[in-house]
Amino acid sequence: MIAILNIALPFFGLILFGALAPRIWKVGEEGLAWLNIFVVYFALPALIFNIVAATPLNQLADARFVTATSVVTMASFLAMTFIARVYFKTSLRTATLQGTAASYGNVGYMGLPLAVGFFGPQAAVPAAIVFCCDCAIEFIFTAVLSGLDDKGVSRLKIARKISWDIITHPFIVATYLGIAASAFGFETSGGLKSILEMLGRAAGPTALFAMGVTVVLRKFGSVGKELPILVLIKIILQPAAAFLVVGCFANPDPVWLQAAVMMAALPTASNAFILARQYNAFVEGAGATVIITTLCSVISIPIIVYLLQQLLVP
Repeated sequence: MIAILNIALPFFGLILFGALAPRIWKVGEEGLAWLNIFVVYFALPALIFNIVAATPLNQLADARFVTATSVVTMASFLAMTFIARVYFKTSLRTATLQGTAASYGNVGYMGLPLAVGFFGPQAAVPAAIVFCCDCAIEFIFTAVLSGLDDKGVSRLKIARKISWDIITHPFIVATYLGIAASAFGFETSGGLKSILEMLGRAAGPTALFAMGVTVVLRKFGSVGKELPILVLIKIILQPAAAFLVVGCFANPDPVWLQAAVMMAALPTASNAFILARQYNAFVEGAGATVIITTLCSVISIPIIVYLLQQLLVP
């Protein structure tokens, strides 16, 4: 357990530094713009490309793993949406965004760096696959269900926007290019290789620091009755479901199973807040969910990783 904490603490320490920075330097959220551009469009895509390109193609085409992890994310999303709609009598749009907050983990900023830190470089491939699947699922489900409340908006227009957002996302583009490089045996060299390696090394620290800043700058709204259920699903039930579904039906390499469960245990992504703001529903609740699940994950993720490494996964 001490070894796991020694790995985990630097990661959460970087988040803490990011959380303290806005308290010391009074810079608004607009100050995050260039940092986010660096992380989203340069550092993390370089890390994803380097890892995926170096992975044999047969490992990237694991349909059972993709299906199992996708089912877990969709089940968490639909479960919370159903609970919100039926028991809390919320509108479809609000219920949808609550489902997003309960299932959309911080698979980009936290997931990739933590997967590599806990389980080694070989964990980056399953982490990247989970990232791509989760982003596609969340973008599609959130946009479609939220769009059903829009009166007079063309369904074709909604479909085009969703498709474009998925196809052009830099993480997903980097994964596509990495798969192509793996398929054709392309290897970077010289200056290009050095640039990509430098960007990849900067991805983890920069992304985690930006995560800390983002969480602190989010508006903490009133805590609704749905929040405990949101936190329970995201922090406990989703990783438990990932362990059962991926372990039983995908039959993956132990590292892939560990990475899938850890990715499912991640706190709510700040993108859930961005989507809530975009659709103008559950905005403050999404911000509160991001903060609370992130705080909970400081304790829950080291425990889950310890259980995976010591007790649950041979």
